[in-house]
Amino acid sequence: MLVLGMDVGKRELYACLQQGSTSSPAILGRRGPVANTAGGWAQLTTWVEKQAKGDTVHMVMGATNVYWERPAHHFHFRRVSFQVSVVTPAQIKCFALLVLRRGKTAAMDAEIIAWYGLVMQSAVWTPLAQVRTELKQLTRERETVLARRTQENNHLIALKDMEHASLLALSLPQGRLELLQRQVDEIEAALNVLVQQDAHLAQQLKLLLSVPGFALILAITAIAETEGFAQLTTGKEISAAVGMVPAPQQSGACQGRGRIFKTGNARLRRMAYLSALGASKSHSRLRTYDRSLRETGKPAKVALIALVRKRLCTELAVVRSGKPYDDAFLRPHGGAGPTSPQDLTPAR
Repeated sequence: MLVLGMDVGKRELYACLQQGSTSSPAILGRRGPVANTAGGWAQLTTWVEKQAKGDTVHMVMGATNVYWERPAHHFHFRRVSFQVSVVTPAQIKCFALLVLRRGKTAAMDAEIIAWYGLVMQSAVWTPLAQVRTELKQLTRERETVLARRTQENNHLIALKDMEHASLLALSLPQGRLELLQRQVDEIEAALNVLVQQDAHLAQQLKLLLSVPGFALILAITAIAETEGFAQLTTGKEISAAVGMVPAPQQSGACQGRGRIFKTGNARLRRMAYLSALGASKSHSRLRTYDRSLRETGKPAKVALIALVRKRLCTELAVVRSGKPYDDAFLRPHGGAGPTSPQDLTPAR
């Protein structure tokens, strides 16, 4: 098995080609620095294909900001000889600690990434469809604009509270606020157009909006950040993706305070909290579930987190089953477990 580890930088790439067993990989060659441009990718492709001699190469690269995207697309579409996997920097860091690797350089990182690819055999990466890429970009851009609007509004409030505020100083942030509001309106209009142009996206949005607590933008964000729930099949997987996994603290007789392990998508986690707050105020079984936990003595935050996890399972169930939320639905008792998307719908 040939694995090419690639450390991706803004301007340069470092690569390490390995082959062999997971415990004692053999390094076949190193390249770097190579320019992170079309010319550099072509040079690296020629070198790798010469080394591989017709064998398929599994390329594993770190997800460095957005700089990995263009080389990943380049090598993905050379389907004859490359399989591409993209892994997070946290995965590589933990693996380096596991194998007791000391020091850090770009060349060393490329070697560790290749070794990680041999050991873990990461899933093959597939590019998103253009409409889903645009959906994710627009939802994230909307968050950025909203954050800047909040900053400008706070700045304007502070100016208004001054004893002697310049009229010009007051007018400038007001003009920026109006511009930012127009941009928010433009983004939301573009999001609606994107969703309506794609029948599959429109159907997923309709299903999610049937779940109590979802507003339009929250539902669109959930679809964008989960890539349409394409890679998620169980409640545990979606909880891990959001960063809502329980992390108990217990060792021997020592019992610490539990918490949630927040390694996951922060945007999804924020969306999950907001939608759970909405569900806790709705006239549905989700609200009853939240109230029942509080009545049994659970703190409000613990009850809310439990409701978040329950809603995440519900979202996944309605999307995978293709059926809208039914507040009266109850899972049939018995059976070894879910055997179809319809069986994934949790009891309410």
